[in-house]
Amino acid sequence: MRIIFSLLAALLFLAACASNVPVEIQQDVTNSNASIDAVRSDFSRYEGQKVRWGGTITSVENKVSDTWVEVVGRELGSYGRPKREDQSLGRFLVRIEGFLDPAIYKPDRELTIYGMVESRVVRQIDEHPYTYPLIKAQTYYLWDEYDRYYDRYAYDYPYGYYPYGYYPWHYNYGLQYGHHFGHHSPFFGYHFGLFHHF
Repeated sequence: MRIIFSLLAALLFLAACASNVPVEIQQDVTNSNASIDAVRSDFSRYEGQKVRWGGTITSVENKVSDTWVEVVGRELGSYGRPKREDQSLGRFLVRIEGFLDPAIYKPDRELTIYGMVESRVVRQIDEHPYTYPLIKAQTYYLWDEYDRYYDRYAYDYPYGYYPYGYYPWHYNYGLQYGHHFGHHSPFFGYHFGLFHHF
């Protein structure tokens, strides 16, 4: 019964979180096969097309009226969130109207954008010239960095992961959702998989 209650609570929480994510970010509404690599290779074919891309931020450059964000492209997972993996789909630049605080939009934060292929820009990465697709953002979403602590499967048998280290525990299988206090974790989150009841 506790597992069923926890499952229902977690699903309600996930639904509430998903409701804050713009539909263009959650779903690919572009009907386009315009990958980062394809646009880099044949810009004229994809100019003006809509894309939904995401990845990890590498730099932010605030200009007079807009902000340019450099992103390392990643494959998108649930609700359009970039996956954490050591594989790059290529880099791109996104142009967002207005000012973005570099203290918030900082390197390694995850960003998903929906917008139009506007132009291409050649910049240097160290001594290597690199051609970036430039996307004019229509919609964008910066993902909560703290969700990564708990939005994971518990594959760590016989230890479970917490932000401050690994701790042995007893197991039940299912889905746990709720508050996590004390020295183990200051965060609010949920577990999938094997978990510990205190």
